[in-house]
Amino acid sequence: MVTKEEYEEYFGQSAPSNFSRLEFISLNTLKSIITKPVPKENCPCYEDFKKAILEQINFYEFNSDLITDSSSGSYTLGSYSEGGNGTNETSNSMSRVSPAAYEILLNCGLLQSQIGGCCSW
Repeated sequence: MVTKEEYEEYFGQSAPSNFSRLEFISLNTLKSIITKPVPKENCPCYEDFKKAILEQINFYEFNSDLITDSSSGSYTLGSYSEGGNGTNETSNSMSRVSPAAYEILLNCGLLQSQIGGCCSW
């Protein structure tokens, strides 16, 4: 969804060597928390969504332990949850989201539950 060139232009620095992996994981992390479909190119918040992905890539580059940390010990299958520290999968996902990416998604209306938002869903 985003390219190395976009990353380099946005941050003014070289993209990480594992850019493809970070982009894939970042996109999936953000998709797991948004409450609306991923914006399409004709949506006004499409470019902002791409910026959120770039922010998440950068966040994971400097916090790589968040990608591999599975220390919660909890397991969830549907509405059944067992073990862990009392947090659910949503709060685990939220703790892995870049604060800048979160603000972008919030301002785009991608984290809100009401009908409407930046596009006609």
